[in-house]
Amino acid sequence: MPNTPPAPVVLRLVQELVLGRWRAAGAELYREVASQLEVGAGQEILVAGCGDGTSCEWLAQRTGAAVTGVDSDAEDIEEAEERARQRTPSLPLAFQQASLDDLPHETAVFDAAVGEPVLAAARDPERAVAELARVTKPMGVVVLLQLSWGPTLSADARTLLVDRLGLRPHHVVEWKQMLRDAGVVDLQVQDWTDEGDEAPGVGDEPKLSWQAKMQIVSGSFRRLRWREAREAVERESTLLRELARERALGFQLIRGVKWPHARET
Repeated sequence: MPNTPPAPVVLRLVQELVLGRWRAAGAELYREVASQLEVGAGQEILVAGCGDGTSCEWLAQRTGAAVTGVDSDAEDIEEAEERARQRTPSLPLAFQQASLDDLPHETAVFDAAVGEPVLAAARDPERAVAELARVTKPMGVVVLLQLSWGPTLSADARTLLVDRLGLRPHHVVEWKQMLRDAGVVDLQVQDWTDEGDEAPGVGDEPKLSWQAKMQIVSGSFRRLRWREAREAVERESTLLRELARERALGFQLIRGVKWPHARET
């Protein structure tokens, strides 16, 4: 059966279910990130996959370090720059548009680095992790904030989720291996999955509105018969139900230290 493009309203629902569930714990999460980075005034942090710059702003305020945010999305970078100009012009913030698996920085220039969840949307996530380590100074801290596959999602739901989010979660053991391959050692994992489950609305069964269903049908009706269009609606509904299950996806903070003798790639 053809895989119909998702309706915009479905994309928003999926993104909110997956990423929005940890926003409620955002302040607590980034307080922990700031503590784990072990940096302060006069030092520099790189945030890969910075989006609109919210986390960069928070880390700069909390640590006093200069923060550089990188994202592949030009609109996000423009929004981050505008946000910084209007809200926090005195903070040491800088933003750059670049591919996350080919960072535009010299080797070993940042005191610490953070890989946000969108790092998993890079063309080559393994290379993106390696780049994060490459630009970090020896003995500098590298932190990943990443989604991981939970035990309850079906194979079909995983495939749809990757299409809908534009990024691919990995198992925790895979993220750890990427860091080891990049020369990052002394790995520690904090599981923040349950923190996300405390967000308002998590656990409620999401339902497609009539508007959402019509968007799905109107987007596929020219190519599909009515029965197939109806099945397309059911696929999206099933995905939302599976995402609402307890621990359908995990969310981890993975911290390590760049080994001084790591081989640069």
